[in-house]
Parts: sequence; C-alpha cells; structure tokens
Amino acid sequence: MENPTLPPTFADAFAVPSTGNFHIATYRVLAAPVGAPGLLFAHANGFNAGCYQPFLARLAGHFQVFAYDARGHGASPAPLDNMDHDYAIIRFAEDLEAIVTHVRGSIGPGVPLHFASHSLGGLAAVLLEAERGRAPFDSLTMFEPPIHPPDGHPERAAIEAHSPRFIRWAARRRSHFPDRAALRDEVATILTYRRFADDMMAAYLDAAVAPASGGGLELRCPGVVEAAIYANCPDSGIFELAAKVATRARIYATDPTVEPEQHSWAPATMASIARNMPNGECRTMPGCLHLMVQEDPDACAAAILDHAQSV
Repeated sequence: MENPTLPPTFADAFAVPSTGNFHIATYRVLAAPVGAPGLLFAHANGFNAGCYQPFLARLAGHFQVFAYDARGHGASPAPLDNMDHDYAIIRFAEDLEAIVTHVRGSIGPGVPLHFASHSLGGLAAVLLEAERGRAPFDSLTMFEPPIHPPDGHPERAAIEAHSPRFIRWAARRRSHFPDRAALRDEVATILTYRRFADDMMAAYLDAAVAPASGGGLELRCPGVVEAAIYANCPDSGIFELAAKVATRARIYATDPTVEPEQHSWAPATMASIARNMPNGECRTMPGCLHLMVQEDPDACAAAILDHAQSV
C-alpha cells in the first residue's frame, strides 16, 4: 500500500486482501478508549478516509474507529481495464466483508461493532446483509446513501433525470492541479463544497490529491472511476433488497429547506428506504445538503453516537 490517506501519527494503516486481488487500504485510528465499542466508517464516492480525518477524530473518543479507502479511491488500487466488473456495487460489499473480518479479529469477540457511512459506503452494508447473508453490525448509521428508487416509485422520474447529468459531471472532473491553491479555487465553484466546515475543507485539500508523476497534484479517485460507480447505482436493485436488512438502521437525509432548487429525489427516497427496512428510521440532518458530514461534522458525529447508544 502506497501513500495512505490518513497520516501515521493519526492511524495505523494496513492492507486487507479482498476479491480480484484487490488490497484495500484500511486504517485504525490510534486514539481510542480501552474496551470501547468498534466503529467502521465508509466514505463517499470520490473521497477517501483521509478526507474525513477531523470527523473521525471527533468519534475516536467514543469508539475504536476504523476506516478504509474504497477500491478506486485513495491508497487502494484503481485499475481501469475492467471497470464494469471491478466497480460493480457488489464488489464494494465483498471488500466490506473482508474488512469486517479483519476488524472483528482486531477488537475481539463480544465487543459491539457499529457501522457508519456517507453516501456510497452505505450501499456496501446493505448488500453485505441482504446479498451475502452477513449482519456483523449492531447498528447502521447512513448519511444519505445513493439507493435509487425503482420503477413505479414516485421519485423514479426525478432520479432518471438527475443521474445522467451527475455521471457526466464526474467524468469531466478536472484531475490535475498545479498546486493546492488551484484545487481550492476549483472546489470553490461547487455549491456543496463551499459549505464545508473549515477543518473538513483542509482535510479534503490534503487528502483528495497526491503528487503527480509529472509535477503538480492529481485526484486520488479518477473521475472516470467516480462516474462508473455513479452509473452503477440507479439500477442496482438495492432499494428492494433493503427489506432484507434487519439490523437497526438510521438514515439521515438532506434538509429540503436548504437550497430547495438543489433537491429532487433524495429526501423522499430516504424515507421510503427506511420504511422498507424492518428496523429502519429516517431523520433529516438539519441545515445540510448531501455532503452533510463535511458541512456539520459535529452534528453527524453526535448522530452516530446517539444511534449506537440507542436501544
């Protein structure tokens, strides 16, 4: 594993072998209370574990915190030769299964293990339980997972209009920057990125890019990979599979009163997903858009702790 996204002073880094000879960059945050429950965090598409360092630090006083760079992101491999296979959503569930096995061995038997995710990461947890038959977590806290509504759902037309535009945007993302300031100027043009808390923006600017071979900086998740993953979401069938997820689950949705023109399908669909789960509930993250963990890391960290401690 090269160039881990979390610094060695903050987390131990190791590689977990998964399917297809992928080795997933995984991290254990160093500051953790003795005997604390475990927490495994999965990041959003286009980001990596290092982008969430200040958020993970907020959680490390309460949990043994683990995180990872999903395939195609950060210090994990990002091959481009067989993208339909390598970035199918089920591959992310296979990776999560391998990581869970390692984490469980690390924290020991009988210690509670919770899961939290931002956007993409939640899909792996749903498939892990619904498709692969493993339910290793005591709770699931998911910040607006991109689980798309099926045909016949009231929000299906909205996602069919939205999804192609977003896929094209990801595919055209600028990948190379002469310096950190240029990256900062670029993300300042994106509404949702302008809403980042200061410490989360600093973490993003540090972790989202790596030195490029020809000089300057390049994104650690290629735009073509980000786009391919988005393209696999609309017809994944995960909405229907959510009915098989019996683990206590809480989904947080965008606040529809914030920038109303930005919303289409997501808030209503999150409520539908939660209703489809035997032990699911949906809540709104007040004052936040989709990148809610970056916007209000305090509230999102508190939400994970609250759900983990609920009975």
